[in-house]
Amino acid sequence: MSRRALLVVLLALLAPAGCGDDDGGGAAATATRTPSPLLAQLRAGGRVLVFRHAITEPKTDRVESVRTCATQRRLTAEGRAQARAIGRDVRALGIPVGEVRTSPFCRTRDTARLAFGRATLDPSLIELSAGGGGIEAFDRRARALRRAVRAVPNPPDTNTVLITHTPNLGEAVGLSLDEGEAAVFAPDGKGGTKLVGRVQADGWRALRPPG
Repeated sequence: MSRRALLVVLLALLAPAGCGDDDGGGAAATATRTPSPLLAQLRAGGRVLVFRHAITEPKTDRVESVRTCATQRRLTAEGRAQARAIGRDVRALGIPVGEVRTSPFCRTRDTARLAFGRATLDPSLIELSAGGGGIEAFDRRARALRRAVRAVPNPPDTNTVLITHTPNLGEAVGLSLDEGEAAVFAPDGKGGTKLVGRVQADGWRALRPPG
């Protein structure tokens, strides 16, 4: 084999794959930067995010009163950091947040303010067993949460945030969430809704497209 022929063979062997006229490599790279379906929905708005409050102190036998934080389970230092991280991650992903409504309890109110900088107290989101009023009030609050996850956000290009408690989630929407976790609902504008995703407190960054 001549030296020229040998050089041609060596160059062919050393050439990186995908450098020809085929643009498949570029298309693949572009695909990796495409937002996940859930992130695309959240960026477009029109979704309802139902959070359980961030990490709290261990449960005790004391009776909690909504009138004073001193009787309530509060966010731990880890929980406060968790709430702030949720807010930072949501903002970094470009997810528009509209109305932020929360149970009047300190742990939910603080989660809202640390994550989103604001909170509208909503008595219908108070923990079912703590709000008083008996079974009738219990049922009324569960119905209120079911209505809330069916309500289209206003403005419709934002996402509504609701922050509540485990009993409410179980009774109203049949879910059990970890502390700081969110369930994402898609109202259809006709009185219905669909659960389209769940995001753990530390799972927001995973929605970001790589690259």
